Amino acid sequence: MLYTAAEMRERRLSGGKASRLAVYSWILYDFSNTIFSVTILSFYFPLWVEEQVGSGGLISGAGLVNSATAVSALFVVLTAPVLGAVADLRQRRVPYLILLTLIAVALTAVLDVAGGVVVGLALFVAAELAYQSALVFYNALLPVVSAGRGAGRISGYGTAAGYIGTILGLVVLTYFVENGEAVRPLLGPFGGWLETGDEVYSNAFVPTAVIYLVFSLPAFFLVPDPAVRARRPVALGAAYRDVVSTVRNMRAYAGVGTFIVATVLYTDAANTAIANMALYGRVVFEMDGTQVRNLLLFSTVFAVAGSAGFGLLTDRVGPKRSLVGVLVLWLVAIVLTASALGAWMLFLAGPIVGVALGGMWTVGRVMLVALSPPEKLGEFFGLFSLAGKVSAVFGPALTAVLLFVFGGGAYGYRVSIGSLAIIMAAGLFFLLRVPDARPERNVDEFAPKTGTTLDSPAP
Repeated sequence: MLYTAAEMRERRLSGGKASRLAVYSWILYDFSNTIFSVTILSFYFPLWVEEQVGSGGLISGAGLVNSATAVSALFVVLTAPVLGAVADLRQRRVPYLILLTLIAVALTAVLDVAGGVVVGLALFVAAELAYQSALVFYNALLPVVSAGRGAGRISGYGTAAGYIGTILGLVVLTYFVENGEAVRPLLGPFGGWLETGDEVYSNAFVPTAVIYLVFSLPAFFLVPDPAVRARRPVALGAAYRDVVSTVRNMRAYAGVGTFIVATVLYTDAANTAIANMALYGRVVFEMDGTQVRNLLLFSTVFAVAGSAGFGLLTDRVGPKRSLVGVLVLWLVAIVLTASALGAWMLFLAGPIVGVALGGMWTVGRVMLVALSPPEKLGEFFGLFSLAGKVSAVFGPALTAVLLFVFGGGAYGYRVSIGSLAIIMAAGLFFLLRVPDARPERNVDEFAPKTGTTLDSPAP
């Protein structure tokens, strides 16, 4: 439904509070997509690749995974801002969220029948592209579900739910990985995809796809998708022109450009550290799969606390101050990890990584809501995703180069992870130059409308 400017003003003046059903549905999507992230990006898929090719020689599992991540990130760089512009033109986010999530789910499921490392890496690139693209539209729905409830609080609860999903997911998926022979007869004719053995990492792929889909369904149907301006026809040429115009006039949006630069840097360091967490423990300290999984679970417990805690802190002191605190924690964690004298020190750095990671995802998207005009929120979240993926091109590529130069062993990995502290410090430098904006004014634009006869757009 199209609205005139006067009708838009009437809707803004009659705002209310987002429904709890919409909030819970949005939070559950965070629960589901983080399971994909930890399984495919951080844990089981990297370990599967490393198992196939080994960690020594010129071509290591770590090098291949980082190279594939960089390729996927490059595709996101080319598409994310345009996807955001399309969402702004059409003033719709949920249909694109549904389509891209279904693609990611299907590609994750067929990873199990990849048949080799090359095909597996190709499917991984495509699945991550769909997953990351879906996040553009998911994050752009934050103002819709946080109206009247606090953007920091809802963002924090979503991130916390994601890490709770990670813990539960790892427990469930580990059972499939370690007990394929016992689970296969229980599933009858549906268990043919399960392989048997001590630790079959590929057994985690199909359950990940199922969990990802099931807990995404409420967001597909129960999160509203309101328009804050009249919808316009979509054409790729117009979408590209909107993106180019926005980038050229970035100075008109106070602090956004500087924040995007800061995001490129701190996300680069953080994502690279997380993507290499399992392999770092395996290569440097010869940790087995169980030890690595325990480290991830231990760290994730603290990510839940960090997500909720930084969400509440953001509503109290603002997103900028909260994000500064997050980056300081990251610096401490990276230095501690790179200089670790033994595996036990990773269990000291792990909780700091968890708190910082939860805080980073919680606060970053609230900061962008605070800085962005409501009618360009999708486009700016596309640029936000671009920033993360530019960093994801640079970070894994740099890691792959350093691993090639210094070797794929312990010394090369220490150098690679240690270099991330410099990048994180640069991100903090730029963040300190961003205005201390608050999100409430922009969130109110998406509030449910009361006291008006206008029909709300369908979810």
